[in-house]
Amino acid sequence: ASANQRAGRAGRTSDGVAIRLYSEEDYKSRSEYTDPEILRTNLAAVILQAATIGIDDIASFPFIQPPDSRGVKDGLGLLTELGALEVTQGSGVVLTKLGSRLAKLPIEPRFGRMLLEAKKHDAVREVLVIVSGLTIQDPRERPLEAREKANLLHARFQDPTSDFLSLLNLWNYLEGEQRKLSSSAFRRLCKKEYLNYLRIREWQDLMRQLKEIIKP
Repeated sequence: ASANQRAGRAGRTSDGVAIRLYSEEDYKSRSEYTDPEILRTNLAAVILQAATIGIDDIASFPFIQPPDSRGVKDGLGLLTELGALEVTQGSGVVLTKLGSRLAKLPIEPRFGRMLLEAKKHDAVREVLVIVSGLTIQDPRERPLEAREKANLLHARFQDPTSDFLSLLNLWNYLEGEQRKLSSSAFRRLCKKEYLNYLRIREWQDLMRQLKEIIKP
């Protein structure tokens, strides 16, 4: 349906021509409509938010389009493993104190759990950087015409032991450069080094938001 809608925009006053970058067989094999988000998303966050408003048996909730039972089972399993829910007799759940804290964080429960655990190990800043960096789209850009140059510039941040530490290295570099440069100079630096300025701003905004939320 989405492809057909786009094709309908090809001609404004008369029939136009739509060129698709995939085969007709691929087009015909696709579903007529995109699956609703609840059927293709990670349900852990949905189940957690439902539990905070008293829906303790998500499997029996009368959804207009019920999610796949395997998705519900996986979401419940993850939240139980994280310590956010305790399963009661039957198919009900009870929200734990930890689960209430996780539900207040505007990020995936697994990332939220990392953040709460970091407070016990005096690593809040580092995990804040990593979690917020994993939540946004990667600010490192690799345009086709300059991929080799971009990879070389980005290689400065790579840590051979961990992609998480590579994100932290990138953050530390950006933080240091932003302190030294004016706003316009920092934007020029980002463009020159194939770093997306708007995604970096989003990263910084989310970092500040999470930092404020997890304050004791």
